[in-house]
Amino acid sequence: MTFLWPAMLWLMLLVPVTVFVLRLAMQRRSRTASSFADAPLLDTVLTQAPPAHERWPLGLQLVALSCLLFAASRPIAVPTLPSNKAAVIIAIDTSKSMQADDIKPTRLEAAKRIAKEFIKLAPSTTQIGLVSFSDRASSLIPPTTDREGLLEALNRIKLAQNTSVSSAITGSVRALPGRKGAPIPRELLPPEAPTPKPDPNAPKIDISSLPPGAILLLSDGVSNVQPDPRLAAKFAETYKVKLYTVAVGREGGTVARINGQNFLIPFDAKSLEALAQLTGGKHVFPPTVESMSEIYKELGTVIRWEATKLEIGGLLSGLAALLLVIAGALSLRWQRRVP
Repeated sequence: MTFLWPAMLWLMLLVPVTVFVLRLAMQRRSRTASSFADAPLLDTVLTQAPPAHERWPLGLQLVALSCLLFAASRPIAVPTLPSNKAAVIIAIDTSKSMQADDIKPTRLEAAKRIAKEFIKLAPSTTQIGLVSFSDRASSLIPPTTDREGLLEALNRIKLAQNTSVSSAITGSVRALPGRKGAPIPRELLPPEAPTPKPDPNAPKIDISSLPPGAILLLSDGVSNVQPDPRLAAKFAETYKVKLYTVAVGREGGTVARINGQNFLIPFDAKSLEALAQLTGGKHVFPPTVESMSEIYKELGTVIRWEATKLEIGGLLSGLAALLLVIAGALSLRWQRRVP
């Protein structure tokens, strides 16, 4: 146990001082009573209450005083309590292929609808972040419990260009708690990107102590920008992150008219399934209400028992108030007065 104001513990010396003063007061009262009657007549003049009727109210008051004085030092206990450590990144594909309307109204709007449903159903303590990706991943909202901010960011997502699933995975992994400085392997960087130099001042990541993380990847599965998404999946697995992939589209793809021309927009659910399997996650296709409910339930809560700092001054003050009420009730019942 620690204390925010340890100097206030000196106030506890008031307890023995109070006991000493009360003892002197009781002795003085006895001497005053004896001065009004002879010793043989004292028991007839004064009716003595049973000792317990005096000691119990007084003892409860002294305990209440001790609690109040102890609470003044603002003690902090460190009990082991259950804590929801779930952290999820929602990664939404914003490439041009997501404007296909094989799922009404479009693939992108269907992905947004799935993301909003998860945000609404997840426990309020679950940290949720948002990443959009096309050629590159963009972290829109870091993991947070602010649901309104997440929904506003979702509504602002617009279509972009190509699709880099590997960028989505690496960007989402680094957005999760404890993984910000995770070094990206050279094979996961664009060919034109310079080889990153290790930062000697960056804190080393203890992978064994990382809380579980998850990525809810919403895409049509077609990645047309290197590198290979399977390399990114192994990167996620290294940092204890599971991929939960949801394929948004229909088998065989669809034909869409864009800028006055017809284009075949492909769809690839199997590649998303392979990525989920590499990380120990799950794949959903088609995204039915039942299948998505299972995913939401699994993603939403990761309970861990951990030491939690808890200031107990308020609890001690409440206990003191209760003891004073009980002491007053006993005194009123036995002695017909409230101390």
